[in-house]
Amino acid sequence: MKTLWSIAKKDLLQVMKDKGSLVLLLLVPLVLITAVGLAFGNLYGNSSTQTTIRVAVSNQETTSDAYLGKTITNALKINTSQLQITVNEYHTSAQVIDQVKASSDAADVGIVIPTGASQALPSTTPQHIDATKQVQFYTLPNNNDARITLVRNIVNEVVQAQLTGNAAVSQVYTVCNQPGNHCTPGTIHPTSIAATVVQANQGSDQAVQTLSAGEAIKVSAFDQLVPGYAVFFALFGLNAVAATILQEKEDGTFRRLLVAPIQKYALLGGKLLAQFLLTLAQLVVLFAIGYVVFKMHIGSWPSVILLLISTSFAMTGLGTLLVSLVRTRRQINPIVSLVTLVTSAIGGAWWPLFIEPRWMQQIAKLGITAWAMEGLNGTMIFGKGFMDILPDILGLLAYGAICFIIALRFFRFQEKAASA
Repeated sequence: MKTLWSIAKKDLLQVMKDKGSLVLLLLVPLVLITAVGLAFGNLYGNSSTQTTIRVAVSNQETTSDAYLGKTITNALKINTSQLQITVNEYHTSAQVIDQVKASSDAADVGIVIPTGASQALPSTTPQHIDATKQVQFYTLPNNNDARITLVRNIVNEVVQAQLTGNAAVSQVYTVCNQPGNHCTPGTIHPTSIAATVVQANQGSDQAVQTLSAGEAIKVSAFDQLVPGYAVFFALFGLNAVAATILQEKEDGTFRRLLVAPIQKYALLGGKLLAQFLLTLAQLVVLFAIGYVVFKMHIGSWPSVILLLISTSFAMTGLGTLLVSLVRTRRQINPIVSLVTLVTSAIGGAWWPLFIEPRWMQQIAKLGITAWAMEGLNGTMIFGKGFMDILPDILGLLAYGAICFIIALRFFRFQEKAASA
C-alpha cells in the first residue's frame, strides 16, 4: 500500500507542477457554467421574470348600459409577479390592426368590441349573432404563441359569463310567465341581470384558496449546469491519465519502472489512484464553488459526496479500459472526445436527463454520465433520500469494477518489440 501511494504521490506532484493546466482545469468549466447559466436561467422555476403581454383594445360601445367592452378591458388589466398584461386603448379598429401588424413594439393581440355587442348577446343565441356585433380578435397569421391563447381564454370567459346571464334572464321570464306568477315587466332588466352574472363569475376564483403541501425546492439553472459540466469536463480528464501512461510506454519509461522491485499491479494502481484523486478533487472543488458562488442547492452533502466518489471511481475504471485497448496517444484523443460528447449529450450533462424519452434514458445508462446525473438530480433537484439514489451509486461502482476487470484482462505491461 505504501508503494502504491508513493507512485500516486509522484504522479500528483508532476501534475501540480503545471499550474497553468490546473487553473484551466477549473477556470474553463466555471466560465462555461456561468455563461450558460446566465443565458438559460429563465427556463428554471426560480426565475422572477414576468410573462408580459401587450393588448390593443378598441371599445366602440358608448351607451350607458353597454358593459361588455368595459368588462373585457378590466379583465385584461392584470399585473402580478407571474403575469403582466398591458392594455392600450384606441378609437378605431384600423388602429388596433396597425398595432398588431407593427414591425416594432407590436401588440401581441388586438381586440375590437363593436357598438351594440352588449345588447346583441342577450337578444339572441350565440349562433345567430350578427357578425358586425361580434367581438373581434386580431393576431398575426400562423401565430401559435401561448400568450394569445391566454388572452383569448380571458375574453371567452367574459363572453361565456354574458351568455350565462342571458340564460338566467330567460329563466326569469319563464318563471314569471307561469300561471299564478305575477311579474311587472318593467322590473326585469336583462342587461343588469347579465352584468351581475358576469361580475359574480369574475369573482369565482376568490372562493378557491390555493395552498402548498410540503416545502418547495428552489431550483436554479446552476443546480443542473454545475453537476452536468463538472462531470462533462471530468470525462475529458480521462485523456490525461490515458495519455500519461501511453506516453511512458512510448518513451520506454514504463518499461524501466517494471524493472524496479515493484509489483506490476501496484505500479498501475498507483497511477490510477492519482487519477482518481485528481478527478475527485476537480469535482469537489467545482461543487464547492457552485454551492458558495452560484448558491447551488445541494440537498444532502453525504449523498452528493458518495456520488462524486463513485463517479470518480467509474471514470478511473473507464480510463483504464481505454488505455488497455488503445496503443498510441493519437488514438486516444478522438476516442475520449467521442465517448465524452455522446454520453454527455444523452446522459443529462447538458440538459436534464428526466426530460428525455424513457428509452433514451435507458440507452444513456451505457455511459457514466447518466448514472451520475440521475443520482445528482435526484438528491439536488427532487430531494430524494439516500436509499432512492443508492442504485445510482451502486451502478457507478459496478461500472468502474467491470471496466477494471476487462482492462486488467487486456492491459499490456510490456509492448511487443518491433521486429527488425
